[in-house]
Amino acid sequence: GCAGRAGRPRENPIPATPTAGSNSPVCEGQTINLTANTVAGATYSWTGPGGFTSALEDPSRPGATAAMSGVYSVTITVAGCTSAAGTTNVTVNPIPATPTAGSNSPICAGQTLNLTANTVASATYSWTGPGGFTSSLEDPSISNATTAMSGVYSVTVIVSGCTSAAGTTSVTVNPIPAAPTAGSNSPLCEGMTLNLTASNIAGATYLWSGPSGFT
Repeated sequence: GCAGRAGRPRENPIPATPTAGSNSPVCEGQTINLTANTVAGATYSWTGPGGFTSALEDPSRPGATAAMSGVYSVTITVAGCTSAAGTTNVTVNPIPATPTAGSNSPICAGQTLNLTANTVASATYSWTGPGGFTSSLEDPSISNATTAMSGVYSVTVIVSGCTSAAGTTSVTVNPIPAAPTAGSNSPLCEGMTLNLTASNIAGATYLWSGPSGFT
């Protein structure tokens, strides 16, 4: 018999309540690891949310979901006598939604590149990008942009220790065109036609200005 039943000799003692623990909090999709202290000769009985049961000393629940949050209990049985239950509270936090990344691309070399992400309550931000760029700001800026800064920028948000998938935005930093070579048929006489010329630059549009408001 077990201790507590009066009048029976050589009763076995009730085992001490086991110490239950876990790696809580965890994120959705991670593994919940439950732990109990080792007791010689003991068998273990765990119960938990969603009908969870286990006879292991230190069971695991892979692929954690929010429904697995709650109180887990463990008892030990030694020589036919069962302890009171030790408990541990497990929290499974959700994975944040993927942030929406954006920028003021395309821009020209020398301008400021402005990166943007949507606001997420209680989040911290992690940006990465070309040339080893990193930032923990929600909306970072890079002054005096260069063409080497062109490429894909990624941002994740972290809430309660859980990291979202990355939102991305593609950035283009265009080079400043070489200065065109300007010329004319000057000098010429009054009444003649002034012909202005500029070097041919592929894909370019041209803007002339000159005396008396000429454009």
